[in-house]
Amino acid sequence: MYIEQLVLDNIRTFPSLKISLVHPDSRFRPTENSGGKPRSLLPKPRLPNVNLLLGDNASGKTTILQAIALAALGPAAPDSRLPIYLLRLRQEGHSIDRKDRPDNGSILADFSMHDLDRVTTSKIQVMQLVERLGELERSVYSSVPFEDWGPIYESRNASFFCVAYGAFRRVESAEDQVRFERRELLEGFPRSRRVLSVFQDSYPLNRLSNWLPKLRDTHHDRYKEVISLLHELLGPGHVRCAEKIREREYLFERGGTLVPFALLSDGYRGYIGWVGDLLYHMSQACSSGNSLAELPGIVMVDEIDLLLHPRWQMKVIGTVARTLPRMQFIFTSHSPLVASSLEWMNIYVLKLNAKANRATARRLKQSIHGLDADQVLLSKFFGLSSTVAGAKRRQLDDITDRIRSGDKSAALELIQQMSSGTEVEE
Repeated sequence: MYIEQLVLDNIRTFPSLKISLVHPDSRFRPTENSGGKPRSLLPKPRLPNVNLLLGDNASGKTTILQAIALAALGPAAPDSRLPIYLLRLRQEGHSIDRKDRPDNGSILADFSMHDLDRVTTSKIQVMQLVERLGELERSVYSSVPFEDWGPIYESRNASFFCVAYGAFRRVESAEDQVRFERRELLEGFPRSRRVLSVFQDSYPLNRLSNWLPKLRDTHHDRYKEVISLLHELLGPGHVRCAEKIREREYLFERGGTLVPFALLSDGYRGYIGWVGDLLYHMSQACSSGNSLAELPGIVMVDEIDLLLHPRWQMKVIGTVARTLPRMQFIFTSHSPLVASSLEWMNIYVLKLNAKANRATARRLKQSIHGLDADQVLLSKFFGLSSTVAGAKRRQLDDITDRIRSGDKSAALELIQQMSSGTEVEE
């Protein structure tokens, strides 16, 4: 399953929104100039399975991820017990127009289906109606009827595969092993756990040591595939899983030194945490006769650059997208280094009108692929007028004004300031 289009009405910062998303099976513009209708299609990007949402804080990036997660659950969404807080709110006494209805909203999603989804049609449209009941919200499913939704209530199949990770993602402690196993047995709707992280900050992800040893014992070929994919997702030059466990912790190796998972840096724990959890859900969904790397579905990650070194930010999306080419990825980020690793066809820019609390989203047909961080920040994608700190910029502007007024010493002072980076006294 891939999402092709999302339409929001009266959902948080979006009185209305319509975006189209690329995926591995998207139709792109033919390379030859055929004229006519194909010109309305996007050129094919180097990474045709990646979508990136850029925007200010509170511009609605996470809202879009939550809306997609809710839509992907189809008729199971009302039973998922997800904490839904999606409707636009208004302050008492403020007037509203016809699009600001505080008691209801809607999420409309067009999905492209795959053979592994086990459905009888190649396209489906899902609508989740979000209603307020007192202080609570609920989702009410509505869709073009068809009879293949049964697998959505199970976790061990490849149908309707969708996983989401929030910005506050964290991994369970080793002491949570018993609680993890109990949760697996008692929670009534396992598929909703795949997206709960993007709704609930405190929801922990599955630790490698909680499930990978069992996979090694029961399905060794799949275990080796998971280890191989984990190393591909990390890429060269990073830690490697030593495939050894000490005190219920996997050990990771770098430069001949073994380090328990809990003692890795925050960046490594955060990244290995979500890719390990993703591999867990993929292993659950994928049948024994299929490769994990060929499993189709939707993967959403809020703040993909979280705690990553700039060098890693420049490569992370390409590494993930090429390792799992059949997955449709939807990322959010504030990083110009992440943005410059992609082409304009991959990127949506969200703009917030803070006064009206309204956001819009659009693709900007401007190439930023390969630009340096300053160039990207000064482009329309980020819209900064300068990357110089405010106090320093004011000092340089003052020196420039003195040069224009004929102060000969100011020119030398400007050169010294630009070359030495002298600190500005507040």
